[in-house]
Amino acid sequence: MTERELCNDEFSYLVQYARMAPLHFTPLWDAAEKMAGPGADEGDVRESALRLISDMIDNGIRVGDMSAREGEGLLPWNLPKEDVLARISSEMQRTDDPLDLVDICWFGVP
Repeated sequence: MTERELCNDEFSYLVQYARMAPLHFTPLWDAAEKMAGPGADEGDVRESALRLISDMIDNGIRVGDMSAREGEGLLPWNLPKEDVLARISSEMQRTDDPLDLVDICWFGVP
């Protein structure tokens, strides 16, 4: 599988998932690691993650937090795309443990 095919497959999976149910950050990070390739440093993975998120937003996927109320789903941040990406980038840089990435945001269609 070529790099482009891998990127397309990962992106398609994430968008389809987020359209069906809220998607937490961990599968996105996993996809970004695959896209960045073997031996990529964390900065490369962050860049891949931000590209994925940018493309997802361009394809109608919203970014936000999950509601604590039963029956409510994603609560979009209602920020311009650039601000969403800056917020996520800042949060990724402050996170030492990849397991804590799940707390950054969720993706979906409200």
